[in-house]
Amino acid sequence: MEQTKKLIKGVLKNSNNPELAWHLVKRLLSSPSSSSFTHTHQLVTTYTFNLLIRSLCDSRAFDHALQLFDKMPQKGCLPNEFTLGILVHGLCRFGLAKQAFNLLHNNTFSHIANRVVYNTLVSSFCREDMNDEAEKLVERMTQQGLLPDVVTFNSRISALCRAGKILEASRIFRDMQMDEALGLPRPNVVTFNLMLKGFCKHGMMEDAKGLVETMKKVGKFVSLESYNIWLLGLLRNGELLEARLVLDEMAAKGVEPNAYTYNIMMDGLCRNHMLSDARGLMDLMMSNGVYPDTVTYSTLLHGYCSKGRVFEAKSVLREMIRNGCQPNTYTCNTLLHSLWKEGRTLEAEEMLQKMNEKCYQPDTSIGNVSNCLPDGITYTTLINGLCKVGRIEEAKKKFIEMTTKNLHPDSVTYDTFIRSFCKQGKISSAFRVLKDMERNGCSKTLQTYNALILGLGNKKQIFEMYGLMDEMREKGISPDICTYNNIISCLCEGGKAKDAISLLHEMLDKGISPNISSFKILIKAFCKSGDFKVACELFEVALSICGHKEALYSFMFNELLTGGQLSEAKELFEASLDRYLALKNFMYKDLFERLCQDERLADANSLLHKLIDKGYGFDHASFMPVIDGLSKRGKKQQADELAKTMMELALEDRTDDRTYQSRKRILHGKLHKDGGSDWQDIVNRDGGSGIALKTLKRVQKGWGQGSITSLQSQQNDFLDYYE
Repeated sequence: MEQTKKLIKGVLKNSNNPELAWHLVKRLLSSPSSSSFTHTHQLVTTYTFNLLIRSLCDSRAFDHALQLFDKMPQKGCLPNEFTLGILVHGLCRFGLAKQAFNLLHNNTFSHIANRVVYNTLVSSFCREDMNDEAEKLVERMTQQGLLPDVVTFNSRISALCRAGKILEASRIFRDMQMDEALGLPRPNVVTFNLMLKGFCKHGMMEDAKGLVETMKKVGKFVSLESYNIWLLGLLRNGELLEARLVLDEMAAKGVEPNAYTYNIMMDGLCRNHMLSDARGLMDLMMSNGVYPDTVTYSTLLHGYCSKGRVFEAKSVLREMIRNGCQPNTYTCNTLLHSLWKEGRTLEAEEMLQKMNEKCYQPDTSIGNVSNCLPDGITYTTLINGLCKVGRIEEAKKKFIEMTTKNLHPDSVTYDTFIRSFCKQGKISSAFRVLKDMERNGCSKTLQTYNALILGLGNKKQIFEMYGLMDEMREKGISPDICTYNNIISCLCEGGKAKDAISLLHEMLDKGISPNISSFKILIKAFCKSGDFKVACELFEVALSICGHKEALYSFMFNELLTGGQLSEAKELFEASLDRYLALKNFMYKDLFERLCQDERLADANSLLHKLIDKGYGFDHASFMPVIDGLSKRGKKQQADELAKTMMELALEDRTDDRTYQSRKRILHGKLHKDGGSDWQDIVNRDGGSGIALKTLKRVQKGWGQGSITSLQSQQNDFLDYYE
């Protein structure tokens, strides 16, 4: 019998073949006659059945495993707690917790379920976010006289942290530490690590720091895993200096960092664009005998790509291969995306070609990427790049090539074509792609709707545009800032700026903060129609919501100046100088010319001296209208002095759009306090236009105050995602 056990165990261990295992089962069970029953029973013990069931479970052959279980009593072998444990573990391992739970209803198993089985089920329910089922199972466990142990509680804490219920998890953790009257198990190092990870993941860094101190006091903060969790939390929350101190502490306590530790640090440095430090870290890890892996190199490569430094990224790829570390598809996709983004289309296409080749030598400009088979992301990146440069026909060919490789396009792939067709005004083509997309089981996304709304807006199909917005709401897809900006732009271009204002009101009611683009579109529309009063009101609201940004001041100034509102433009320009805003986008030379043409030479002269006194560098051509004006009025001495000042500034090399850095530093703290969403800020941070108090009363009455205080954070100033 022992020889039979060894034979079965050896076959299963070395073959990993479920069909062979099942064939072996059938042979062992093929002795139906009573005369051979005793012999078969000697060969086929419960241990043997357990071995076979485990092999079948490992191979996901659950039907065969359950059939084998049903045969056990026929051969005189009763399932034991190990049989149940093997089946439960096998099912739970592959996300079949409910099927595993159903085994407990079997009369054979109902009395042999032990704590290990229950903990396996509880853990699996928690992993699958079935927390209510897990709680019921814990109650059933207790009713059967099996008290939950620390493993049970760790599963519950892990599930709560994953669901964002940190306070609830923290209460359980606290009770485990302090409330002995409840008879709860004491937390182990796994419990502490779970709570530390939960605090860090949800940005509760003060709680995390307190927990680390507690762990140190009770001797639980000693493992590399604990240090890695803490390092990851610090870096993901931007505390790089603290992370560096933790590394020093590890060295002092003899805790050796592993590749994962260094990868955490590498990721943190690259996320904060500290690429020189990241490169130095790689040298450090190699000097400490820890060799960079694919994750290390890919992280550094991604860091370079995110800053557009493709040359260094390609250098990292070559170094990676030279050191015997093969890139994966993610590595290649990162570089491929960067090549397209930088407009290096030929290199991107060459790289895709090399990824498709079987044999590729590592001495080329890119490196050996033969192990990096293109995936859906690779082709979507390529298709997106081709569409952006107008090569849609080639993008279609790549789409066909993608499908022939059995790579299924997703919503992102289809959205790329829809967006491109919409931007080209080919709405019917975009909707044909949409039809194909839905036929292939891909649902419309927020990006799909935004692209279609943009396309319909460009065609002035307002009714259809609103229809799509209604469809979004019906499907539970909430419009975002891009959706609203696209519609606002369409309405304004169609002369319906007042209707667009109602959308701004709707955004505020829904807690969506308008961005600078939202206000630029509206301000331009009202200035174009000559309604500068409303435009100025919108400007004041924009300052309150978006802060005192140069983009807002320069845009409003230029619109006022273009519309002939000279006094208002001058006043706003002076307010901009008081805030030391950069002048790059201000049409200030036109302001000086128009002031002089409008017989306001004194204003122009005063404004020019204000620029000089505040240390601005600006275009010296601004002096000429003032010097000419002074000369024509017989003020030759003032004209000469101004000309002399102009020459001195030229020698100082005060070039256009540069203020002295010392003054900018003085105001840095003040300027960064701008922003907020309270209506009173319009008065408190009056930019100098003189209409703030009136605006407060008028806008407060018309739009309401309550909707402003809970706005979402600012997003990028783009009309859609794809610019």
